[in-house]
Amino acid sequence: MLANRFKTTCCFGFIPKDNTMFRDYELFGSEMWKYEILNKIKIWYGTPKAGDDNIKNKLVLGIQCVYTDTITGNKTTTEQHIGDLSKEDFEIKELELKEDDYINKCYLDFEGGITHLKFLTKKGETFEVGVENDETKKTVDINLEKEPHMIHSFFGYFNTYGLRALGFKYISKKNFILINLMGILRLRHIFLINDEEKNKWTNPEELNKLSLKMKAVAKLCLLPDKTFSGVLMFCGI
Repeated sequence: MLANRFKTTCCFGFIPKDNTMFRDYELFGSEMWKYEILNKIKIWYGTPKAGDDNIKNKLVLGIQCVYTDTITGNKTTTEQHIGDLSKEDFEIKELELKEDDYINKCYLDFEGGITHLKFLTKKGETFEVGVENDETKKTVDINLEKEPHMIHSFFGYFNTYGLRALGFKYISKKNFILINLMGILRLRHIFLINDEEKNKWTNPEELNKLSLKMKAVAKLCLLPDKTFSGVLMFCGI
């Protein structure tokens, strides 16, 4: 099944006993998480609070993400997975991915926690906090089998000292498009076999209640077979 095409990295970093784990995909339903796409990342980086002698560097103190539902266009903001900001020595950086852009490579350094984090996107954007160290850096290349892959969602561990470990789900761009098309194909099938349901979606009053994206999906599913197939071919499927 296409859902099995999602892959999961290990969790890079240090997992302390006193930790809180987060899995961003658990914010969504058991099936609906597959239709979410990473839209924005917010990172806190700086000096963690005093108390852990094993931490000798600045760390990524926290992370927060925004995901967009590819069907409805609705956005969901995660909680702040963040340590204690009792010290004022920190900075905040944000990356908002442009339309049709996605993260396809990741670099991490970890020594007691995440000390350096860098993301590269398909469109050439670079998002980085911390200083790269050749002795501790880890390159996470997800473009497997020479096919473009994308980071889908994050998971990890944090405690009062900051973000201590980070991993992510990822998938090929082609499979992600196919998974999203499954919902469209199911809706089109319903229109073909259920006139009552089809009439609801062609009713202008009902159609105007939908988001702009859902209006586009409805109109796509109502196209004649040849035109509908042409749109899918245009998308490269």
